[in-house]
Amino acid sequence: MGDRTYCTTTINKHYYEQNKDLIDKLSKEGWYEIEKEGETVKFIDDQANYGDMPAICDILTEKEIEYDKSWESGGDYSAGVEYARKVKGIYTKGDVFEGGEDLINNFKEILACEPSEREALIKTKLLQLEPFEITDLSAPQSIDFIKNA
Repeated sequence: MGDRTYCTTTINKHYYEQNKDLIDKLSKEGWYEIEKEGETVKFIDDQANYGDMPAICDILTEKEIEYDKSWESGGDYSAGVEYARKVKGIYTKGDVFEGGEDLINNFKEILACEPSEREALIKTKLLQLEPFEITDLSAPQSIDFIKNA
């Protein structure tokens, strides 16, 4: 079965409304709990296998829907964050940041702040926390997105 952990995937509410039937089907089948908070919809799995949520993330990827996913550490893996964004018409997915809780909390803060504040936060928070691992840099615009979004 593997290690289980708490995992969330968050999308913008308008993406949820556009794909409500498909997404609600997953919830009814018992895959995830859905929590609506203002302009976002959060999918929660408190028993995610290795912090993975393939049923919902596969749908979001297929439809090129932007999302943020985070998971807590488990037996042999660190807590982490994954995001997917559409930048200049290119869907970028799969940049996974794994590390200690300080790194993950700082990264979540960076993603949540105003775009004009991101570069300063990256310089003061994220880049000072080492070592950390970026497990996928297959999309070269990923770091530029974080700095310039």
